Amino acid sequence: MTSPLFVGIDVGSESNVVCCLTRDEEKRPLSRFSITNNRPGILELQERISKLVQKHGFEQILFGLEHTGCYSTHAAMYIHRHLNFGVQNKNVYVFNPSLIKEFKKAHYLDAPKNDRVDAWFIAAKLRAGHLPHPFRHSG
Repeated sequence: MTSPLFVGIDVGSESNVVCCLTRDEEKRPLSRFSITNNRPGILELQERISKLVQKHGFEQILFGLEHTGCYSTHAAMYIHRHLNFGVQNKNVYVFNPSLIKEFKKAHYLDAPKNDRVDAWFIAAKLRAGHLPHPFRHSG
């Protein structure tokens, strides 16, 4: 079985910053990009992640987002229920922002605060494990 793909998404009102890590890489992302926080942006996310799955043969994807109210809930719901990335196993985790902040502080006291860095830490938290229950939306 191949290593999973860990996708950290720093959700904003207008754009989302995405960072993709594998278990093999320590710090360097496999991919990093920004998308608009709307339907065309989420479809671009599906396209770009699907290409990584095809190229590297991932069988599992773990998506992580910080809880930012409706922005993260809509993104998590769409990723969980509507997007197909070509894998059998896909989980979405929505983190309390304070958990990511503490994880960041525990590993890098002087890490800068910006969307690219935050997306990396969300993906790194997925890779580190000890995850909450996956996101589930009933409706």
